[in-house]
Amino acid sequence: MSSRTVAIVGRPNVGKSTLFNRIVGRHVAIVDKTAGVTRDRHYAMAEWLGQLFCLIDTGGLLEWDASGLGEAIRIQTAYAVDEAELILFVVDAREGITAADQDIALRLRKSGKPILLVVNKVEMLLTRVVEPAFYRLGFGDPIFISAEHGYGVGDLMDAILAELPESFQNQAGTASVHVAVVGRPNVGKSSLINRILGENRLLVTDAPGTTRDAIDSQVKVNKKMYTLIDTAGIRKPRRIGEALEKMTVAVSLRRIKRCDVAILVLDALSGVGEQDTRIAAYIERHGKACIVAINKWDTIAKDSKTYKTFLHLIHEAMPFIAHAPVISLSAINGTRVMKLFPLIERVYQEAKRRIPVAQLHDFVKSVTRQRPAPLYRGQPVNFSFLVQTLIHPPTFLFFVNHPEGVAQHYQRYLEHQLREHFGFAGTPLRLHFRKKDRLKSRAHPRVVVES
Repeated sequence: MSSRTVAIVGRPNVGKSTLFNRIVGRHVAIVDKTAGVTRDRHYAMAEWLGQLFCLIDTGGLLEWDASGLGEAIRIQTAYAVDEAELILFVVDAREGITAADQDIALRLRKSGKPILLVVNKVEMLLTRVVEPAFYRLGFGDPIFISAEHGYGVGDLMDAILAELPESFQNQAGTASVHVAVVGRPNVGKSSLINRILGENRLLVTDAPGTTRDAIDSQVKVNKKMYTLIDTAGIRKPRRIGEALEKMTVAVSLRRIKRCDVAILVLDALSGVGEQDTRIAAYIERHGKACIVAINKWDTIAKDSKTYKTFLHLIHEAMPFIAHAPVISLSAINGTRVMKLFPLIERVYQEAKRRIPVAQLHDFVKSVTRQRPAPLYRGQPVNFSFLVQTLIHPPTFLFFVNHPEGVAQHYQRYLEHQLREHFGFAGTPLRLHFRKKDRLKSRAHPRVVVES
């Protein structure tokens, strides 16, 4: 962890996640009126006056039962305090100092870390009226802000920079492969990331739906940076009842759309369900490279045919991602977990592959000669040219005299041949067909290649 790390701490519902989003400049943490929405530590890079620092959002510190979810959140917050170079202790101007605030202040003083007292929600109050009460916490001059409206946040940022070390080298600009870990609730997504990181960075309990935010964690493997995104479990639509859970699922789906590689985690105990297929379809629809990870492999009885049987179930339920590598593993005991990274690198590289035009020209002549397309209304379907127009996912444009006459089964044949000739393991392919008459006015098509 960087020496320029700042943790936001406070009791539930004082506006920590709103402040987190305001500082990092985008909507990263989920914000809701429900107390205790943030459950994990949530990391993001923030910038002010050209200087970078790592910001941590935490769950609310509160004296809950010494067991279950409340205790797990308290432990996660304690981890954040240990990691941080500076702590922002956030309190609510409207409610004043509470007994919980005083208890948190006592704990923070014991940490020995520099602390800035941040009084949030002052938009309706005069600071000179509420100011004296906050000095009793013993952290010097409070900084009065409205995280929701941005009032006072610039002063807070200046104060943060004044407390952080002067020199700093970070990896914020280092290219990183973004890997979204997705699946149904309670399949072991957070446990898998914790195993990779070698620490309990993400909250894990037996209760399904523990993760609410999409949490980013960086790890370096074989000299390459990966950003691991733990997402909330995606339930069936009819089971998503509360508004907050709908919001968390929406965040998970957005992160799939923005990732480079998706790891679809299945539960070896429960097999392949309807919701697994829905999630896989969402990954494919958005053109994401994919790996299927069968978790809890250590918990089932196995023989020589177990893996093949499970593989058959996957391909039968979701044939549209038959191109995705499948790996069995155990997040709890670590079996084959680190073998994920060669697969991640492989499918990532395949998703951004470009095939030279000359090779594609030879390819289309060869495969259409080997197996000509079926006639369309009694007319032959002739292919004249093929170019690759996009990556992520690889997208190909076929020029043909009757584009509407290319049957679905022949399109599948062409995709199969592309994979046979060029690979593309783990990544969807997109095939488009255009009438060759558009080539009459020039020797070659003008194709804009995007990345």
